[in-house]
Amino acid sequence: MEWSQFLSETMWGSLEMLKKLALIIFPLLISIEVADDSGILDKFSQLFDPILRKFKLSSEASLPLIVAQIFGLTYGAGVMLRSVEDDKLSQSDLKIMAVFLVICHAVIEDTLLFMAIGGNGLIMLGTRLVLAVVLTFVYSKVFIAEEELDYDKLAETDCC
Repeated sequence: MEWSQFLSETMWGSLEMLKKLALIIFPLLISIEVADDSGILDKFSQLFDPILRKFKLSSEASLPLIVAQIFGLTYGAGVMLRSVEDDKLSQSDLKIMAVFLVICHAVIEDTLLFMAIGGNGLIMLGTRLVLAVVLTFVYSKVFIAEEELDYDKLAETDCC
């Protein structure tokens, strides 16, 4: 194979992939913005408030979690960054979300991919979800509670 042919195929293949990604990402981001501006996201996130409170998460954490679950870490991280820029997520929210999403993200895509190569989707999905929920719950109760206690002790010693 000639280098010029290799470079040409690489360039055109990359441009084609970029086009496909843009056709997916741009409508997704626009629809998220429209849903956010119209208040649909606020109503949707209220459904998850009782669950999020058990993990010491604010209601603002529901959208990034849902997006990362469905579309993967890349899209979820983009939504998280936007939420951080808008001052909607605290540091503890980000830490708790990171623990959950490290274990369990892109559940639809990953499950289908592994099922295509012969894996049992129910076992994989169930294991990921249970492990993520248990470890996130423990993290939120133990480590976040410790951080809050340390902060309270520091605030008491600084003020006196």
